[in-house]
Amino acid sequence: MIASRSRGFSLVELMVTIAVALLLLVGIARVFVTSKQSYRVQESTSRMQENIRITSDYFNRHLRLADFWGGVPASDVTVIGTPTYDGPGSCKNGWIANPKAGIVGYTGNSTAPSGPISDPSGSVSDCFSGYNYVTNSDVIAIRYANPDVYVNTAALSSGASSLLDHGRLYVRTKVGRDARLFDAGASVPTPTPLNAATAAIAGDTAEGVFNYQFQNVVFFVQNVNYGNGPVPTLSMLKLTEADLRSDPLVDGIEMLAFTYGLDTNDDLQVDSYREASEIEADSNLDWSEVLSVRVSFVARGDELDNVVDTAQYAMTATRCYGPTTSACPMKYSAAAARYQRRLVIQEIQLRNRVRG
Repeated sequence: MIASRSRGFSLVELMVTIAVALLLLVGIARVFVTSKQSYRVQESTSRMQENIRITSDYFNRHLRLADFWGGVPASDVTVIGTPTYDGPGSCKNGWIANPKAGIVGYTGNSTAPSGPISDPSGSVSDCFSGYNYVTNSDVIAIRYANPDVYVNTAALSSGASSLLDHGRLYVRTKVGRDARLFDAGASVPTPTPLNAATAAIAGDTAEGVFNYQFQNVVFFVQNVNYGNGPVPTLSMLKLTEADLRSDPLVDGIEMLAFTYGLDTNDDLQVDSYREASEIEADSNLDWSEVLSVRVSFVARGDELDNVVDTAQYAMTATRCYGPTTSACPMKYSAAAARYQRRLVIQEIQLRNRVRG
């Protein structure tokens, strides 16, 4: 009987087997990495779409409230006394407590908007001291009596500390007649007259008199560092009990621009769209003629894609947003070129002006 001889793998066979296994592992790893990156980019796209929706909601809500004064036109709102309400930097009383300018815009520049503006206060509007303003992004200020914060006369007269939460300026209005804007932290008008130093509003009784909190909100884009580097963020300056303070709202809003629909012949129809700088430069135009706002913003994802973005996004008729190699006056850096982006343009009517 002949005994069988067992034999193992040769060194060459073993090396070939290991090489094949390594190739398979590399392929599997590559598929895994690619799938994971695709998943992260898809998740980033979903978050970007949600940020777009939230941003649109913010602009719709506040612009539709612009110039609401509880049943009277802005021209009939009188500021009582001199509110001691100073914001950061040179952002002072006359600019903040100004019901005559329900909406004012500022064309973006290399520095945060500042300097004289053509609202009735004529004061300096440098409200961005200490905030990392994104250069070339536009800014818009919106003012109104907030219908969501209504205070009855008894609570208003009590001088409760809660009145100072989220801003201590209030508008007391007699529907169809007159209104007063005052500082609840300084003095509270009595029901009749509205203020001891001011003539009483005719027919000022409890019926038809309403008290709303005054709002001055300023939308702009700033870079916010959450620990992993700066992120462009839609932010809002909003009145608090002491001043205007920044409230970051939506991450990934990279650039912001506005154009304004003007009614220049009083027929309650938009005749042309102009940028803020054009309105400021033309003495025949006025912010009170604005009936609608065209909002343009670029949202970006929060994960780097494998594709380099070279698009030029037309923000307005004269300004675009593109890579540093483009001729666009508004630019994104080479380091940010691999983010996904979406340009959103929406037109919002100022309903409190269109209604006449």
